[in-house]
Amino acid sequence: MGLPYRFNVAAEAQFERFNGGGGAQTVSLEARWALADWNKIPLNPTIFAEYKFGVGTIRHEEVPPPPGGGEEEEEENGPPKVPDAYEVRLLLAQEFFERFEWAMNWFFEKENTGDRGREWGFSQAVMTPILLPNERLKVGLEMEYKNVTTKDTRGDPVNSFVIGPTVAWKPTASTRLDISPLFGCTHDSPIADVFVAFSWLFGGEHAEAEAPVSTRFRYYTDAAYSHSGKDSGKEMKQVAYVPPCPQWYGDREWNVSLWGAYAFTNTEFAPNPSLVDIVQSTSEGNPVLGTYDRYIGGDHAWGGGGDIKYFFCRYAGLGVEGFALDAHKPGFDIFEDQAVPVFVHRRINHNHTVGAVLGTLTLRYPIPCTRLAPYAWAGVGAIFGGGERDTLHTQGPPDAFAVNAQTEHFGSETKALGQFGAGLEFRITRHFGWTNDLSFGVIDGPRNNFGMIRSGLNFAF
Repeated sequence: MGLPYRFNVAAEAQFERFNGGGGAQTVSLEARWALADWNKIPLNPTIFAEYKFGVGTIRHEEVPPPPGGGEEEEEENGPPKVPDAYEVRLLLAQEFFERFEWAMNWFFEKENTGDRGREWGFSQAVMTPILLPNERLKVGLEMEYKNVTTKDTRGDPVNSFVIGPTVAWKPTASTRLDISPLFGCTHDSPIADVFVAFSWLFGGEHAEAEAPVSTRFRYYTDAAYSHSGKDSGKEMKQVAYVPPCPQWYGDREWNVSLWGAYAFTNTEFAPNPSLVDIVQSTSEGNPVLGTYDRYIGGDHAWGGGGDIKYFFCRYAGLGVEGFALDAHKPGFDIFEDQAVPVFVHRRINHNHTVGAVLGTLTLRYPIPCTRLAPYAWAGVGAIFGGGERDTLHTQGPPDAFAVNAQTEHFGSETKALGQFGAGLEFRITRHFGWTNDLSFGVIDGPRNNFGMIRSGLNFAF
């Protein structure tokens, strides 16, 4: 029964039939409180508390009896009574990608009398609708781990782990058929448990319970989910194992990448437009050449490159990177001789290819169950093919038209280069991906750092 402020109370009776006998086992009072409405906080936590009154007799034990005991008690006093017990749970549930309904449940139960059995564990479930409209058919996986002891076996617990598929079919809006075969994975687990349940829901489709059929008697609905308009059975005592996701990235793999690049300089591009002013300022002892990148030259350059990396683990790899840029740098050619007299001044353009080779360390994080992997890298190496410069030498008075002037041209030079950046890879297939990233290059010397945007293809094998 739902109450205000996301409270829910319930009464539950358990009946059991075993080895030709049967009857009522327990009567329970339950209370649940959701911390917030659905999807207001992550994982939608709900707190659950239950007290069970034992009203029947124990027809089978959950753990083996201690050596030398158990049989005489039943012969002299009859079958032992079901003890009272209390139970607390933390219930978590979330809907992912508007398709997968997931829940996780941690629980602890303790008997007050008898052999004082104690049980704790966790469970998970995930389901997704398929084929039929209006979520009439759902499939998924279900699992549960339990640790069970009594007062005589605290140091030797029974560890049970079962897992298997689950199918839910709704012939009508109010009826539901569930089938869940679960299979044991540990020595203490049963070989198989097969559960079949037919449910008739009252109060409309929004009140449907979707707890795993193997433990549905333990927990039914939650007020927060009912008020949210979602299916209400996402709270579970034994709730689902998330199926393994496709692995788009290998633990050890080679990556070969090819990419295009756009480089932009970190220095304002504003060279002095007046060659006469360059002569005048140089003759005065303070050349005014303007501002521009001293290595690449212009304010941008296009190019491309590639790299080879080996990921020695899933998250880190070492590699070699190389790139080339088609760069342009403005320059001048000035010659002035008062003896002739002659004054030649013209602008020139240094067209050059700037290349670099670096060793790199790459760190990445493949996001589970997705094709995406953000990554970051840093590298150290050398850059070559740029850095040409023109230097003007003058003799005479500080007058642009009364001095002797001559330009000295210097060719390209090789410098140390450091690079760091970050990006994102999207794997189209297991061996083929699309990469996009942004990096910054730091070149030895002033006014020559640059940024680079890259986009390309990655081949993994």
